[in-house]
Amino acid sequence: MKKTLLGVLTTAIVSNTLIPGVQAIGFGNTTARFSHVLIISIDGLHNSDLSVANLQSSLKNIKRLQREGVTYTNAFTSAPSDSYPGELNYITGANPGTTGVFYDVSYSRALYAPGTTAAQIAAGTAKRGTVVTFDETVDASWNNGKGGTLDGGQGFDKTQLPVGSNGNPVYPNQYLKVNTIFDIASAAGLRTAWSDKHPAAYTILAGNTQDPTKFNLATGQVGSISDYSSLEINAAVAIDPTKPGLLPNTLGALVDQSTGTPYSNTNSKITSTFFNDATKGNPALFKAPPAGFSASQFTSVATTSTYDDIKVKQILNEIDGLNDSGTIKADTPAIFGLNFQAVSVGEKETASQFYGGGIDKDGNARPDLISAVAHTDASIGLILDELKKKGLDSSTLVILTAKHGQNPVQDPTVGLSSTFDSVTGKAGGDGNLTAVAALLVKNGIQVASERGQDTSSLIFLKNPSDVRKAVALLNSKNYSFDNTIDPNTGVAFSTEDAAAQGQVLYGQSIINAGLGDPKTSDRTPDIIVPLKTGYFFGNATKKRAEHGGFTDADTHVALIVGSSGFSRNLQGKTISQNVSTTQIAPTTLQVLGLNPQRLQGVQIDKTQTLPLNGR
Repeated sequence: MKKTLLGVLTTAIVSNTLIPGVQAIGFGNTTARFSHVLIISIDGLHNSDLSVANLQSSLKNIKRLQREGVTYTNAFTSAPSDSYPGELNYITGANPGTTGVFYDVSYSRALYAPGTTAAQIAAGTAKRGTVVTFDETVDASWNNGKGGTLDGGQGFDKTQLPVGSNGNPVYPNQYLKVNTIFDIASAAGLRTAWSDKHPAAYTILAGNTQDPTKFNLATGQVGSISDYSSLEINAAVAIDPTKPGLLPNTLGALVDQSTGTPYSNTNSKITSTFFNDATKGNPALFKAPPAGFSASQFTSVATTSTYDDIKVKQILNEIDGLNDSGTIKADTPAIFGLNFQAVSVGEKETASQFYGGGIDKDGNARPDLISAVAHTDASIGLILDELKKKGLDSSTLVILTAKHGQNPVQDPTVGLSSTFDSVTGKAGGDGNLTAVAALLVKNGIQVASERGQDTSSLIFLKNPSDVRKAVALLNSKNYSFDNTIDPNTGVAFSTEDAAAQGQVLYGQSIINAGLGDPKTSDRTPDIIVPLKTGYFFGNATKKRAEHGGFTDADTHVALIVGSSGFSRNLQGKTISQNVSTTQIAPTTLQVLGLNPQRLQGVQIDKTQTLPLNGR
């Protein structure tokens, strides 16, 4: 039986102001309701996207899931809404202030720079405070001179990892301050699986109780994750349309250009004869499209959709009682999942790239976004059909959401592309600062690091006592030094910088947002400057949107929880009160008959389960 509202869980920052947000809602008893939970993230998918008129025919299977379950129309992901904290929201049940993870490239006042030795620390010659980078660059294959391999099974490049006070490298899962749903499920003897976008970096999902030196990315045994596969989204890949893809709607075989060989579960003899959109990879390997194919078929969305298909095939294998590669018999995991990237690519693509991406000012999705949504929706249909074929549809809870949104949802959009030197604040230089942090440096305030730089600025000061002076400067919005003209709008960047700046957060307002206390947390920024809707840091000729901020466009995501095993009174239900994607984590454990209170983040943040009454 559904419980009553328990009150405010945390404070979410949406739109352009700080407002009371996420409601905590509980449900039912702790008896097991499902045998499997499948978590799907369609990165970038807003709740509002489900209502876009010319996307309706491309949402048939997502709407099918809606008819079988509950749709939460006011679900919010983490703020900042980067992929890393956004995914940890639903894997840990905790917000960034509790997980200690604010971005895939963040900052720690306590750790040492990569390469620091124990001897240097003991001698006192090493300095605390370092950028912490957990993206594609920490994979051992990334720095091989070829741009990284698609199937990164080589492990970690330890030279890229931050260093702890003991002189040892700090791995991604050790950086995480709390455990995960995989920790709890594995301890209960349940099989788990996951597929993600950066091989080494996303081992963070295994949880802080696991020993990363024993992780085997080649075999997929990554601590509490029984079957881990993470395919590098930024690898140099291409499509060979003359060879079969993995799924019925796949354009062709995906080829890893770093090796000249393909990644395929079905055909090990595919050659490197292929065509690509020529946006990444080795140009020397590009070939003209074969007879019967047009160059216009090979868009970034098409390539990314083909990449997504590999992960879908892994899920289908796991539903069929095999491991992700389909080579070994194994039980269907109790917890498994993946994320789709094509929609995010289609949202970022400008109107002039390929057939055009994003949503125009009139609220119409452009062709490449329609294509991305349609392909992703068809893949979800394959997954739902396979569950039904194997008799698992009524015993599997499917949770569809997004790690992040995208700012803006629809045009107009303004890219703030000026960059500045981190020491002098002058234009150019090392290019490590946006105009926001440069405003401080040019006025004598030293910045240890500025992170985010997508749709928010996370500022760490060298001297925390400078906070009030820094905030006063930011509130002045005097960006006159950034006086070049934006070639895309004809307006001075100084004017756009001032218009883009949202509410400056510092001190108590950061604490109120659930992001920790800069005075006591080595991870919490001294100052946060979110950008308003319609603005991002970057070149608007190359992309039209980004994520990582605090607006409704950044954080207001889709959330659907469905199963044919739901009772009829739940099927097709809509819940409009605010919920957080953190509530997915305790819900996942509870429907499996596990205790959500074993999640450290759930205890700290007092995260409740979603309003889901059961079958």
